Amino acid sequence: MMDCIIVGGGVSGMFAAITAAGQGKKVLILEKNDCLGKKILITGNGRCNFTNEIVNPLYYSSEDNAKGHAFADKVLSECGNDKLLEMMSELGMSFYVREGYYYPKTDEAVTFRDTLINEINRLGIEVVYNYNLRSIKRTDNGFELSDKNNIYHGKKVILAMGGKAAPKTGSSGDAYYYLEGLGHKIIPPLPALTTLKTDYPTSLQGVNALADITLLIDDERIATEHGFIKYYKGMLSGIPIYQLSTRAAKAFNGKCKVEILVDFLADTNIDKAISRGLDERNALYQSINPKIVDAYYEEGNIQLFSSVKYEIIGYGDYNSAQCTSGGVDINEISPDTMESKVCPGLYITGELMDITGRCGGYNIQWAFSTGVIAGSNI
Repeated sequence: MMDCIIVGGGVSGMFAAITAAGQGKKVLILEKNDCLGKKILITGNGRCNFTNEIVNPLYYSSEDNAKGHAFADKVLSECGNDKLLEMMSELGMSFYVREGYYYPKTDEAVTFRDTLINEINRLGIEVVYNYNLRSIKRTDNGFELSDKNNIYHGKKVILAMGGKAAPKTGSSGDAYYYLEGLGHKIIPPLPALTTLKTDYPTSLQGVNALADITLLIDDERIATEHGFIKYYKGMLSGIPIYQLSTRAAKAFNGKCKVEILVDFLADTNIDKAISRGLDERNALYQSINPKIVDAYYEEGNIQLFSSVKYEIIGYGDYNSAQCTSGGVDINEISPDTMESKVCPGLYITGELMDITGRCGGYNIQWAFSTGVIAGSNI
């Protein structure tokens, strides 16, 4: 009988295991892949932006944002970026910050992953690899977990199985089935931090452009981001698009009209160029990618470039998504312990619950915070 069985060896699962084992608990990790932390290796384009200088509860969304912000505030107040940086430092990993984003000093995601694995090995935490969960049952003493060949017993269980994003790393959404069986409500999952599908001139394929980018839902301005919009394979991409995509995908799935409004004139010196005698097109060429200018230019209508509008007709699938929105209803989880309110002894962490962070290290931070809180409270 284990003190705790952790299903899932990603960020939240490993931090939960390290925390629990560090308090003397007998811990077992059941991992679907043949190695721990497989998804870590693709985060931040392989560089692993693992947290941010500014971690704000308002940077997290859920089905009910007011409740989500309150939930995130409790979690992050208990276990914020200061504790993550302190722990990684104690584990001997060097890191640096650039424009508010924290990375391993090696600039390699594998460094972050291996730092956690080294500590798991040092603590002697048992790991079972290639484990495909088939059932979770309540018992008089705790829980019984089984796959095709083996049965494991634990007093407590932490589910850290992630969502559905990046399925090649083992994220298939299996946990939702088991959680429903244990009495939990699942907010329908959707891809988050992903691309948005639209129609645009083929000449723009491969173009990147700095702009103000606004999400419109049923003609209402919802949010604006500043940064590079990227035209890629019939999709709009880039960090500002990812930031807006979580709400865009939910609205599109809810049959709302979803549009992206792009202001290419923001922070440009086009007026000065014209005042010095340049014609409109050449003035635009000095501030906006010429392919964009040629695609949309109408003589005497420079202001058109402040309001280029794209109707969203779809969004990137889970292969394109960085994380998953939806998941376990946070009303059914204690933010103080991560313990289920409907199934005592069961703890839920990371992407599995209905909390989604922005780009910028916020989702790894969330995985850390919830994993450590769960591991501390089993």
